[in-house]
Amino acid sequence: MNADREPEDTPAGLYGPDGRPQFFNDPAMDRFVPVVLNLASEIWLQHEAIANLKALLAKHGILTDDALDQIARESAIDDTREATLREFLVRVLGPLREMA
Repeated sequence: MNADREPEDTPAGLYGPDGRPQFFNDPAMDRFVPVVLNLASEIWLQHEAIANLKALLAKHGILTDDALDQIARESAIDDTREATLREFLVRVLGPLREMA
């Protein structure tokens, strides 16, 4: 970003040589934070979609809270779902295990 395009009250050193805001000492962190925010946004969209589907199913009498609770109880002891959860956690949280 050119200095003439930066807001007047911009703290010194906020923008890096590439003109992009720089919040962390490590440029990789500045690239990583938007990834986390994008994931949070995607999760919220999924949450909204699921809530809408549940409301639609309940409206048409296809799904009740009791039936949903029963499915949740059954899936809690589902070995396949448990294995899938473990694989997911290893895949998502794996980089944390690589830290020294």
